[in-house]
Amino acid sequence: MARFFIEALRRRKEVGAVAASGRYLARAITRTVGSNGRADRVLEVGAGTGAFTNHILDRLGPGGKADIVELNPRFCEKLRCEVVDPWTSTQDDRSARVIESCIEDANLEQSYTTIVCGLPFNSFSPEVANRILQQLVDLLAPGGTLAFFEYACLPSLRCMVPGPWRQDARAHRKCLRHLSASMRQERTFVLRNVLPAWAVFLCDQGA
Repeated sequence: MARFFIEALRRRKEVGAVAASGRYLARAITRTVGSNGRADRVLEVGAGTGAFTNHILDRLGPGGKADIVELNPRFCEKLRCEVVDPWTSTQDDRSARVIESCIEDANLEQSYTTIVCGLPFNSFSPEVANRILQQLVDLLAPGGTLAFFEYACLPSLRCMVPGPWRQDARAHRKCLRHLSASMRQERTFVLRNVLPAWAVFLCDQGA
């Protein structure tokens, strides 16, 4: 947690979350990984210090693969040394790798059965958020699920503040409605998190 706060202060434009996500949100947002016995191809975006990563790897079934994308080099070092490499050393039928890159420049597989995103979309401009969300939707395999989180009440509060915050909040909502129009959307409320949050799931309707 201390490392997260230090990096959040040093790199405010890259680390936009209020705090590292807690285990209850992590459990909620990774619930589709390994849920149907298939060999999952999982993409995690904005992994930070690994709050979601540990749960993804714990749930990854035989034949599964995980690509873990993180821009911050210190977080990448922690992920490799403390999470991914120790886990990989105990596996012979599943794999994971850390990719140090922004999501828009990362060299990724063609499609993923589950995408877990920890990026702070409400900290981005609507244009950037829309572009990244569309990229993630395009990376989903048929029937795949995109999972991300929103702090509870924050979007509604931003809509009440006059000026750019309200405009950006409304643009974010419009973007999400557009992207989810052809997808099934599910939401799970997680009270035990700093701050309380919604785990949001956009599910592709393909066979």
